[in-house]
Order: sequence, then C-alpha cells, then structure tokens
Amino acid sequence: MAEEKDQLRCLDAFGATGIEGILWSKYLKSKHPQVTIGDIKEETVALIRRNVRSNGFRVKTEEKKHLRDKEDGRVNNEKDGMDDNGAGDEEAEAMKKPEIEVVCCDANVLLHQRPFDFVHLDPYGCSVQYLDAAFRNVPKDGIVAITSTDTSALYGKCPNVTQRHYNGYITRSEFMREMAVRLILASVVRAVARCNKGVDVLLSLVAEHFLLVVVRVQRGPSYADACLERMQGVIHCQLCQERVFQPNDRMLNENNYTLLPCTCHVGTPGKTATLLGPVWSGPVFNLEFLKRMFSACRGLLVSPTTRNHLKTMIQEAQCPAGKSEEMCEDDMDNNCQQANQNPWKKRKTDGDDGYQSQPHPAFYYNIHRHCAKSKDSPKMQKILQYMRKEGYRASRTHFDPVAIRTDANLLQLKAVLQKYSSQTVN
Repeated sequence: MAEEKDQLRCLDAFGATGIEGILWSKYLKSKHPQVTIGDIKEETVALIRRNVRSNGFRVKTEEKKHLRDKEDGRVNNEKDGMDDNGAGDEEAEAMKKPEIEVVCCDANVLLHQRPFDFVHLDPYGCSVQYLDAAFRNVPKDGIVAITSTDTSALYGKCPNVTQRHYNGYITRSEFMREMAVRLILASVVRAVARCNKGVDVLLSLVAEHFLLVVVRVQRGPSYADACLERMQGVIHCQLCQERVFQPNDRMLNENNYTLLPCTCHVGTPGKTATLLGPVWSGPVFNLEFLKRMFSACRGLLVSPTTRNHLKTMIQEAQCPAGKSEEMCEDDMDNNCQQANQNPWKKRKTDGDDGYQSQPHPAFYYNIHRHCAKSKDSPKMQKILQYMRKEGYRASRTHFDPVAIRTDANLLQLKAVLQKYSSQTVN
C-alpha cells in the first residue's frame, strides 16, 4: 500500500503506549506517513507523547503551541542576543524531526471527522461498535485492521453475548477458531455494506488471546452486493463435526439434513445438527498479500515465530493439490520476491470475479479426533502427501497445529486415513 500512495494517512485509534504508530513512522520513513495516534484517556495520551519524544519524533500537537510561545516571547528574545541564536538552532533542529500527531479523542468521533488510508482498531474486548465509523470515511483501497479480544463470545462460551454483538450463533467445535474469524468478517461486511462498499479479505490471524482480520475496502454497490451474497449459514453435525454451508437461496429446503455428507441423522434419533451463523463464506486469506508480507519481513527484525506463521498462512492460502510438495523456504522467498516486484492491484470486476479463481477450502479437520483408533496414524506431513496423492487439496493450518485444511469431506478424509494407517502393535 505504501508503494501505491505518495503519502499514507495512518491511524492507531487505541494507542495505549503509542508503540505501533512510532514503528509506522520509523519503518515507513521514506513515504513520510501522516501518523495519528489516539486514545480517550488523558493520562494515556501524556504517556504516548513522552514515548514519541523519547524515540526521536516530534508531537504534532505541540507545533502550534510552540509557534504561539515564540510569538509571545519575540520581544524578549530580541534582547537576548547570543542566547537566542543557540535556542534558535535547537528549535530549527527540533522542527526537522518527523512528526506524529497525538490526539485525546474518542475513536468513533475521530473516525467520523476525517478519512484515513490505514486504520487499526484494537479496543479492549469487542470491536463491532467502531465498525460503522471506521468504514464511513475510509477511501477506496483503504485498509482496515480489526483486532478482537472477546474470545468468550467468539468461541461460543457466551452465546447470548455473541447474538447481541455479532448477530449470529456459534457453538464450541473443532473449527471454532475459523468460525470466530468468519463471524467477525460477517459483522464487517454488514457495516461496510451500509456505506455502499465492499471488502477484500487480506489476512486472518488467530493467536493465543486475540483475533486479527485485515480487509481492503472497495467502493460501489456492486461490491457491497457481492459481499452480502457470501453471507451464509453453516449446518453443523454435533456428532461427527461435519459441516457444510447452507445454500444462499430464497427457497426453503424440505430437509437440511440431506445437505450434510454424513449419515448421522439416519441411525440416531432426535436432532443431530444445528444451524450456525450467518458467517462469511468467502476466502479468509489473500495469497498475493501474504507473499508481499513475507518478502517484506526479510528487511525487518521479525521473530521466527511470526515468520513461521506467515509461511503456514501462505501454504494455507495455496492449499495445493495433486502431487505438489510444500515449497522450501528458498523457493518461497523467490516466489514472494516476484510478487513484490509486481504489486497486486485490485481489478474492477463484477460479482465474484474479483476474488481468487480457486480460493482455499473452508474449514479444517482435527486429525487426532478423526484418525482410526485401532491404527497408528501417519505423520502430519505424510497425511498431506497422501491426501494430495488421492487428488484432494490439503495443507496445514495456523488455526490448529494438529489439523489440516482440505476440500475433502469427513468421510473421504477418514477413508484416506484408514487406507494409509498401519495396524497398532499390541
């Protein structure tokens, strides 16, 4: 994004210590970003200003005060002679420092007042109450990053809170982390569609205590309609954990159980499935965006853990099929460098053509849960090779270290595991 725009307007709406905005100014120095750090607490804003100055930057809000003080003391300064020359040199040197704007303001008010090219929302808990303000003024191709920490609601522990905040139903399951991401994206789509805009999902990340989604905004009713069409319910079998998206049509289905590939409802009395959502049914990664991020990591002090996360997400977004093997790190670096040399741009298309032609499969399966109990399951890397050998797409997922993402259904996965598992030796 920095390569496509001459000057970025970046906002860290919940500054806390201000470290994020300071890093933007430091590593995007060549693009002269207009960084704004905001927070609603005055003591926090004072801490941010001290941190900005201690890192060699100038607080923008102090510029007008400095000029007023200079005008008020102009008469006295003319009498000071040599002392004024020394102070003037120090002032001129200070004015050359890059500036960061620090404001004490509510995030909703600040987002309504002016537009930003990049916005990061990282509130304490739920972030949905800031989405309308975040997307109202964001320009075309603007990027919004949303961090949520209300994991109790997103992971199905408090279904009533989930219904109030996200207008959806979710239950605890083996794929609940991806369901949480898709539930957040559903709220994002509803908020951005009210402004006649759509989104391209660039990145989704689930860590220990937070969830992060990054979207790129596209203006126009056609993009809004295309995103709303990707809002679907999920039919979830509570016995075998099979799941499938409910068709997004206006006609009622006589029996939704027939949409599930499993046959649990046939031999089990009572209701065995539940309807989750509605959630976002489109891709949750953008492969080109991830490649450019991975390439940019080579020039930064990025931890090995973050680098491994990016590698896993790139493989997850590709989800290769056939006899293709996982790329080694050198091949991935070369591939990402090529993507960085040809910056991706959004092509205006109608309907679903704006998305990847073959997006990654939705959801994943926990291998420990579905492996054959009386046999020794192969290693994870071998399972991926066997799945591709059988003609399915398969990759690891960062959502669960012992799960695989595949386009095979549960019965097909179990058949592959049964075929290539060895008998347990007692």
